Amino acid sequence: MLHLSPAVEVALGVASGVMFVGSLVAVPVFLVRVPDDYFARPRPPRSLLVKVLRTALGLALIAVGLAMLVLPGQGLLTILVGVMLLELEIKDRVMVRILAAPKVRATIDRLRRKAGRGPLAVPAAAQAETC
Repeated sequence: MLHLSPAVEVALGVASGVMFVGSLVAVPVFLVRVPDDYFARPRPPRSLLVKVLRTALGLALIAVGLAMLVLPGQGLLTILVGVMLLELEIKDRVMVRILAAPKVRATIDRLRRKAGRGPLAVPAAAQAETC
């Protein structure tokens, strides 16, 4: 069995706590601030630097979200935000399918309703796939 030094254990505990508190604050704020028509409108062209930075941040959030699946935090929502930031062509199809899931959709819509925002507009094709 692998034994970690007390300093590493403390560092992992602190990192877990920071991720937990950070996800409790950052993920809902991000989901509330996403424009209502984010998934229904065409994407604007972006520079290579912006694409690289968005992809790096998205991958980092996905990694943190995966860690939060076993550590305290909102892992699924963090993964969702990370995927939203990725600059990949398949992203929109995957995101629309995730958002069409009733539990995910209800959670996001509830967060947005509490903040006085409307529900996210999801293309009708995705809603038909899940019915």
